[in-house]
Amino acid sequence: MAGAGTGGGVLLGLASAVSFGAGDFSAGVATRRATGIVVTAGVQAVGLAHLLVLLAVVHPALPDAVYLLAGAAAGVAGAIGAAALFQGLSMGAMGIVAAISGSGAVAIPLAASFIVGARIAPLQVVGVVCTAGAAAAASGTMRRGVPSRALALGGLAALGFGAWFALLNQAAKGDPTWALVVSRAAGATFMGSVAWFSGRLGDLTDSWRPVLLSGVCDLGGNAFFVLAGQALPVGLAAALSGLYPLVTTILARVVLREHLPRLAIIAVGLAIAGIVLISVGGQ
Repeated sequence: MAGAGTGGGVLLGLASAVSFGAGDFSAGVATRRATGIVVTAGVQAVGLAHLLVLLAVVHPALPDAVYLLAGAAAGVAGAIGAAALFQGLSMGAMGIVAAISGSGAVAIPLAASFIVGARIAPLQVVGVVCTAGAAAAASGTMRRGVPSRALALGGLAALGFGAWFALLNQAAKGDPTWALVVSRAAGATFMGSVAWFSGRLGDLTDSWRPVLLSGVCDLGGNAFFVLAGQALPVGLAAALSGLYPLVTTILARVVLREHLPRLAIIAVGLAIAGIVLISVGGQ
């Protein structure tokens, strides 16, 4: 794939966005029949099953324990973020919940890097301003029918995903394959245990189809992103993949006939702009 042209890389980046967006939409639909915790446990288990096959094929050396611990912490943080996202998506206003979680997930690690002394490019500063504007616009939508709890869950998802990105980056320094496997194993175990003790794990019986579809789409999104990153600068690949909230918004509109108020549409637009600027600006 290293020899693929820019056009092919762009298509792969967009395919990643479509996969991630469709996966989030499917998980949101599944969470209307089960809790976000149960759906997350199922989605994480699907991903783990495929990653274990990859681990058996690649068979990398086991990294030091510190990297495994970072991967496990990343998995728990990401699973909490996913459960919050899926629960928020199930409450309506899918587009704005996905946009808040997505923009916050890229802005939070950037802000953390700045605090510890890393330089931030001018375009990234503009991207952060866009995400702040998206948050402000989102808060205004509460007066226009968007549930405040859905917005809060989107914010919690952003925190979880932001922590996942930062911790997984540390874990990948040991070995990227082990980082992903340990992350998914920890996330699946954590959410599976919570679902088990809550007595809700059986809810997967009524929602396994969209859960399975979400898990497959999530894997597809990751695979397309990796391939796009081999043909394009990683920032551009991330920017294209970061358009996934738009896909979730479109699917919610077409399939569920979901209507967003104008201010919510502005928030989605600002959030997507923030994702693209922060990703591209780092190049």
